[in-house]
Amino acid sequence: MNRNDFAIKNGFISYEEMLANSTIIVYDHGISSFATIIDDGWLAWRDDRPDQIIGVFETLEKAHERLFYLFAENEFEQTKTKDCEHLC
Repeated sequence: MNRNDFAIKNGFISYEEMLANSTIIVYDHGISSFATIIDDGWLAWRDDRPDQIIGVFETLEKAHERLFYLFAENEFEQTKTKDCEHLC
């Protein structure tokens, strides 16, 4: 699914309109994680994988928590990998 199809599937005319109605929660190494208000709540998603929705949440705060948790989890895994490269 391309970005415009993803936006249309979620009720927007285009990807640009969807971005304009989104809040960046985390920006890391050129990848943005967004929360976007849709009819069902707050859609959490990443711009590098628009076909993989992280979830739909009742509030912006819950979407923010999930996106930040995934970011922190990813950072932790990368740290473990880097540590193992030096110690293993």
